[in-house]
Amino acid sequence: MIVLDSSAVVEWLLGLPLADDVADRIVAADSLHVPALLDVEVAQVVRRYAASGEITAEAGERALTALAELDAVRYTHELLLPLIWRLRDNLTAYDAAFIALAAALNAPLVTLDTRIARAMSPEISGQQITVDLVAGQ
Repeated sequence: MIVLDSSAVVEWLLGLPLADDVADRIVAADSLHVPALLDVEVAQVVRRYAASGEITAEAGERALTALAELDAVRYTHELLLPLIWRLRDNLTAYDAAFIALAAALNAPLVTLDTRIARAMSPEISGQQITVDLVAGQ
C-alpha cells in the first residue's frame, strides 16, 4: 500500500526522467491511494505542460485518460482536515492532504517533492510517517 502525490503521478504519466522509478513503486505496491484532489492537481500540471508547448494537446489528453484509469482508491478530504490544519505553518492545504492521507493509512508517501519530504518529520506532522522520495539512481 502506498500513497502517491501529484509530483510522482505527473512524472509517471508524462514519461519524465524519473517515470520508471515511479512505475517501479506503482507495480510493487499492492494498492494505490490518493486524495481525490490529485486528479485536479495533475490536470492543472498537464495543462501547464501543454500550454507551454512541452507536450502536445494529444499527449495531455492521453495523460488524463491514463489518470482516470489509474487504479487508485481516491479519498475525500473531510477526515483529513484536522491534520491538514495542523500542518498549515509548513505546507499548503493541498500538499498537507497527501501527508494526512499517508498518516491516516499508515502508508508510505511516494513523492518527488523534497519540501513535502521534509515536512514528514514527526516534529512537524506529529507522528512518524514514511516518505519515499523518488530521486533517481
